[in-house]
Amino acid sequence: MAVPGGGSLMSDGITFDFTELRQLVVDLALVPAKAAPNVRKAVEVTARHVKDDWSKAADRTGLGGYAADIDYDLKFEDGAIGAEIGPTPGDSGSFGLVEEARGNVRSAPQFAGRDAARKNEADFIRGLAKALEDTLKEGL
Repeated sequence: MAVPGGGSLMSDGITFDFTELRQLVVDLALVPAKAAPNVRKAVEVTARHVKDDWSKAADRTGLGGYAADIDYDLKFEDGAIGAEIGPTPGDSGSFGLVEEARGNVRSAPQFAGRDAARKNEADFIRGLAKALEDTLKEGL
């Protein structure tokens, strides 16, 4: 038997009030939307750090403006927040092929992008944890 407030009455007269549980379900459904600004910060900070580390490593290649052409773009698709990091196509950014090219006697693969991403992985995880913590502090 239903009881006002979202509870139920058992045949032995015991009532259960599920109002708070129902509110928790609603609140938890809002977490992704409420967390988005904090997650965006974590993604952007990490993207900037990866870009900077990649640029520093690419600067050692001696390929003109290749290091200066490394940049990032934030991406927002289907509720997901991400970043695309790498050399800008065209101009010196075309030298990005040295990143994973097979190489030869005169040029070995550089893997500056891969190394920069790995270097920042733990910090990104900490940033996401902080984003969730900040969201919870702000309240649902």
